[in-house]
Amino acid sequence: MSAVPANLLLRAKLRGGFVADIDIVSPRADPSPVFIGLAPAEAATIAGRLFSLCPMAQSLAAQAAGEAAFGFEAGASQRRERALKLLCERLGEMLRASLLDWPGDAPPAPQDISRLRLALKALRDFPQTDGALERIDALAAALLGLDDMFVRQQAEVLADESNWELAALGPDCLGAADDAAVFEAMTRDTVFSRAPALPGRCAETGAAARQQAPGGGLASRLAARRVDMAATLDGIRALLAGGAAPDGLLGAQGDASGWGFAAVDSARGRLYHALRLDSAGRIADYRIVAPTEWNFHPEGPFARLLRGARIGAGAAAKRRIERLAFVFDPCIRACAEVLDEDDA
Repeated sequence: MSAVPANLLLRAKLRGGFVADIDIVSPRADPSPVFIGLAPAEAATIAGRLFSLCPMAQSLAAQAAGEAAFGFEAGASQRRERALKLLCERLGEMLRASLLDWPGDAPPAPQDISRLRLALKALRDFPQTDGALERIDALAAALLGLDDMFVRQQAEVLADESNWELAALGPDCLGAADDAAVFEAMTRDTVFSRAPALPGRCAETGAAARQQAPGGGLASRLAARRVDMAATLDGIRALLAGGAAPDGLLGAQGDASGWGFAAVDSARGRLYHALRLDSAGRIADYRIVAPTEWNFHPEGPFARLLRGARIGAGAAAKRRIERLAFVFDPCIRACAEVLDEDDA
């Protein structure tokens, strides 16, 4: 079973070279009904097969939510094992997207594809501890080889930076401190999962938020993404050296009414799963909030950055919007359409 991703459609209305409005159309279907009637352990297995991106994060979120509903708490060694799997997947997903999803001036270089394959192989092998140091060295070498790719992306952005200007956006980062409020909203409101917003906020999640660098332009967000990948590699090293699971990477809680909740800081940001068990211990209700729903909320950080921005026109404007979407890293490919009202 595998999801076939469609495009996230970004329809921008332009006036005089500025974005008058941005309409975000998501084809993402709610997968929650798939889990109704299952045992939580079955849901965790299916989640790992259903989602084409971040399957480990989805599976572990489902597993942790089910455990929390039963009142079970994972031990320290199990938390370390899960953390290693999550960080390896996070780094692999970020590398893959950075190389293959960048709306660039040229296709990925063959040597970069080869380095990506080496890095992904090393990351897949990390949950096995034998030969971990050798794999860390191989991974670090592959990342170093991909440095030229990041330099090229940054150069393309900087060369174009003077031709457009984003609107101002104050930082508002979604974090572990928000998990309790998100859980309460998810269990109270059935539409929250499609358009999540906390009172007075439409928060941002992902690499820029983790690095406390949201609100900036494309160049600063690309830089934050690169720093976040380096920090993730450091986290993998620390776990392989026997360190504890990082705070906030995977959290879970339950309540007396049969709800279990889990939050995972995945490659694209904070991912939430919530489920409610019936009297037989099977799933009666299931809800998911993905990072894309926060970042691409109609009043969220992506839309607020673009509204009022000086973006240009035509193909150049389309490319700029798609590059901005790239640094927010949606769970599906983003495609922009521009309508210049001056020509209508």
